[in-house]
Amino acid sequence: MTDPQLQRLLDTLWRMESPRLVARLARMLGDLDSAEELAQDALVAALEHWPEQGIPDNPAAWLMATAQRRAIDRLRQRHLHAQRQAQVIDEQQDYAMGADQSEHLDDIGDDLLRLVFVACHPALAADAGVALTLRLLCGLSTHEIA
Repeated sequence: MTDPQLQRLLDTLWRMESPRLVARLARMLGDLDSAEELAQDALVAALEHWPEQGIPDNPAAWLMATAQRRAIDRLRQRHLHAQRQAQVIDEQQDYAMGADQSEHLDDIGDDLLRLVFVACHPALAADAGVALTLRLLCGLSTHEIA
């Protein structure tokens, strides 16, 4: 199938299927903006994959499955963020209520030392690590580091 034919097929398919996609995703996510975004992401995925892999037997089902998988990923991400936010709030409340500070220390035991380890990570180039350390730990500006 040539590019213009594929484009016409996708245009027609999008006009016919986008309302169903958006409606299903909106029900799953409870958010119309995210539903529209993920439906369009599924269309972009089709534009990327179909020219290389061919058009699936049921293109509408392919779009729906792709959009739903992305919605499930979005829901998982929201759930993880909510869990992390609740954990941070709990830690802050414990700390504010006078809980023993040693409970909040991790295996390193010092936030600044942790920052040194992050800035000097072996995955960073040596000059980048030095610049990052000077910026984060010494408070130097980019101009002063240069």
